[in-house]
Amino acid sequence: MDHFEENQEFYLVQELIEGRDLSKEITPGQRLSESEVMAILQDIIEILVFVQQHKVIHRDIKPANLMRRNSDRKIFLIDFGAVKRISTHIVNTTGQIPPTIGIGTNGYTPAEQNNGHPNFGSDIYAVGMTGIEWLTGILPHELPKDANGEIVWRDRTQVSDGFANILNKMVRYHFRDRYQSAAEVLQALNNLRRIRPPDRKIVFAGLCLATIFCVAGLLTVILKPADNLATYDNTAQGIKIKYPDNWDKQEESNPITKEVVQFISPKESDADKFQERLIVTVEPTTNKTLDEYTKLSKQEILKLDKNAKIAQEGESTLAGKSGYKVVYTTKEGNQEFKKLNVWTMKHDKAYLITYEAEAGKYDQFLPVVEKMIKSLEVQDSK
Repeated sequence: MDHFEENQEFYLVQELIEGRDLSKEITPGQRLSESEVMAILQDIIEILVFVQQHKVIHRDIKPANLMRRNSDRKIFLIDFGAVKRISTHIVNTTGQIPPTIGIGTNGYTPAEQNNGHPNFGSDIYAVGMTGIEWLTGILPHELPKDANGEIVWRDRTQVSDGFANILNKMVRYHFRDRYQSAAEVLQALNNLRRIRPPDRKIVFAGLCLATIFCVAGLLTVILKPADNLATYDNTAQGIKIKYPDNWDKQEESNPITKEVVQFISPKESDADKFQERLIVTVEPTTNKTLDEYTKLSKQEILKLDKNAKIAQEGESTLAGKSGYKVVYTTKEGNQEFKKLNVWTMKHDKAYLITYEAEAGKYDQFLPVVEKMIKSLEVQDSK
């Protein structure tokens, strides 16, 4: 917030965050699930996107410098006393950029930072190592490395290939092999979330007779709202869509994924571990045709999820325009999920609707979802 010098000492004035740092919330040796780590990492990376937009390298990202505020559980990156601003470098007489003072914490800092040459990829490495620590329960400096200096960690935990590939790219030994910006990491995380549901523990429980008798009633409660539709109107994006009035509406306004809003079905019971959802995305597609966008979208699905199997695809319509539809299945452990993507193009933008559900419940909610899809309106550009 401010800075000043007094008695030959330099002081930073920083916002007070009332909470506790993540090294106390997640104790050494504690393991988190993939979904928990992914959610926290996404919050951290969103902060890092903002930091990098201001041409700043933090240089000491670690659990102790990540605070969760008590009031709203929001995560803050603290201790900016070690930041380095990317600016015009002073070149020495040999034509080289002199190294900076080595700052950081053992295990979280990559080779180039230890050698005095930090860059944006150095902070990305630190976040990746933090995520690996939470997945494995092992401190970063205690993890082994292979002959090429790469971190060996996959054998210490259960994690999906998609998420593991993102973490591996974040912590590659050479910074040129990592993501080049936090925005690229955030895009990868959001792409992964879009093509598959978050990881979750599968709970097996005995069913009692009362549950069986309740099924018909629950289905009536859940399916009935198809006749009670509310309207979501987003004038900024120029879209309207109807949705069941007892579904939870969550506006996204995500500048990276371009997700605008998602609608989440009611929770059936405490044992309901995944709530079906429909997501609306609007993204710019300058100079792309529908065929080109379709080809790229299908490639993205199969590239980011090796378990994805396309079950159905073909021409469709959306908002009165020609479009394309892809239905595919994917697996998380022993649990199978099914997803529907339908998109169209208008005003140099792609309008995408994604419906995701457990495979066994996909058809149950499909009539409601089809009404929502058919209701989408895209306003003419001004």
